[in-house]
Amino acid sequence: MRKIIPMLCLAAVMGFSACSTDVDLYADYKEVPVVYGLLDARADTNYIKITRTFYAQGDAYTSAANPDSSNYPGKLDVRLVEYLNRDSIREIILDTITIHNKQPGTFYHPDQKLYYTAERLGQNTSKRKYSYRLKVALPSGELTSTTDLVGGPDFDVQSLAVNFSEEYIGTIRPFLFHPARNAAYYEFELAFTFKEQRTPDGDSVPRTFRWRVGSFDEEYLSTHLVDGSYAFRYRPDTFYEQLSAFIGGDTTTEGLKRYISDYPIEATITACGEELWRYQYINNAAAGFEMGYDEYGLIEGAVGVFSSRMTAKHKLRLAGETIPELVARPHWGFKFIGGE
Repeated sequence: MRKIIPMLCLAAVMGFSACSTDVDLYADYKEVPVVYGLLDARADTNYIKITRTFYAQGDAYTSAANPDSSNYPGKLDVRLVEYLNRDSIREIILDTITIHNKQPGTFYHPDQKLYYTAERLGQNTSKRKYSYRLKVALPSGELTSTTDLVGGPDFDVQSLAVNFSEEYIGTIRPFLFHPARNAAYYEFELAFTFKEQRTPDGDSVPRTFRWRVGSFDEEYLSTHLVDGSYAFRYRPDTFYEQLSAFIGGDTTTEGLKRYISDYPIEATITACGEELWRYQYINNAAAGFEMGYDEYGLIEGAVGVFSSRMTAKHKLRLAGETIPELVARPHWGFKFIGGE
């Protein structure tokens, strides 16, 4: 998601810097706000990025590297109106902050100006439903957008282990979780962390293999329950194939050792709101052209997205014969040491 907004700006920059003998592009150009904000009720701090498209005469990349091209001058009046069961209960004023770790790219870095609040957002329950309206006072007028808050305290991982035993090769295994309120779709990732020692007298360093298992929408998961629970599906053979590619297969260095702990797997489930799901779907090239969408945002008068998401994480064991079978692959160099 972090790459989408810059590409939208870049498309605007490149388009408006093109030459024409028929139209005065500078006179016809209209500045467009760019908004990117995903509210998370579990986060200590929530951030919203508000910038603008810009006209570039000459080298567009030079203009993009200048913060004044993308940022609005000074500090905008940015607020979140909180609704509980559709009743407005408070208004949160956002302040500005500058982050200093933006990775190099087309646009200015490493500093970036964001709007933020450290006020804790509400927690959905069966009787309490929160939503938020973003209000931005721009030089051209007020910009607003609304989203339902995703998740609640009951959104969490249910399965306590994953099983990649060879007896399940060629099968599909379930991974259970408790769903999030107001979620439109979910993404599932497993991260396998181990310590690697490349020489007998060298230090062991942690390495993490990340496996993006897949994403599923709410409708599919709610109609394909496993024992009454929401469930992702994963293939043990896919885990071994991708892990082999990550560590270099059977071509490991002689004497290399890799150490596995009791809880080497971390499961991450991200629940995403309706607006975020639609935004990703519209901005997918194949889906967008097929469906005939000609816009790249869901905020009236702006491009970008204002939505909500929540993440559930949990440390897991490797169940069944997974660890003995990993250790039994001598060329991979795995050893079980237990502990964290």
